[in-house]
Amino acid sequence: MTIKANISLPNFESEFNKNINLEIKKIIQKNIGKVISNIERRLQDQVRKLISDSEEVASIRNGQLTGELGIVATSNIDVIIEQFSQSVEVRYLPRGKFGTLVISIINSDYSDVLSMPESSYIYSSRSGRSGVIEWLRWLLLEGRSTIVAGYDFQGGGGGRTGRGIMVRRQNEGWSIPSRFAGTASDNFVTRSLANIDDIIESIIRQEITKGFK
Repeated sequence: MTIKANISLPNFESEFNKNINLEIKKIIQKNIGKVISNIERRLQDQVRKLISDSEEVASIRNGQLTGELGIVATSNIDVIIEQFSQSVEVRYLPRGKFGTLVISIINSDYSDVLSMPESSYIYSSRSGRSGVIEWLRWLLLEGRSTIVAGYDFQGGGGGRTGRGIMVRRQNEGWSIPSRFAGTASDNFVTRSLANIDDIIESIIRQEITKGFK
């Protein structure tokens, strides 16, 4: 003889799920430190590589922008790229069901890199005049606006870099070449990182899979 009984356990399912979720959250909080560290390091590496591989950076190192911006210490761009990469930050906030990852990539006002000494240089002309050349701000933010009125760049020999000089031209003005020009929302950094979302998703998935095995 088989005896069947139906037993109802009030709130069992909800309590069971609640306890399971609490255990999962404990495991996450125990291991998340290393996971975050790995995600952050890999994202920094990616940001460094993507910006380094941009056309603008190649031109600053040894190309048209070397001459037009008058950059003698071309290694300065490497210092700036490193600052961009180090600005990547990954944080875990223990809120919600299992917590939240917050990822910061680039400061929207670029204040961190624009305040660096490598982002500008002091220029002295033959006539004795001097001024600050804010080449990075020009490249990141000024777009195609005229920066030096009454002058234009003439490529060739001479100048600080041996790649050309500024020559006086009435009713004209020099600006960042159109192919390199940038604004706050569209510059060589934002263009370099245009597909970073897919990279972030892939890295997070890989590191979480490894970290919680």
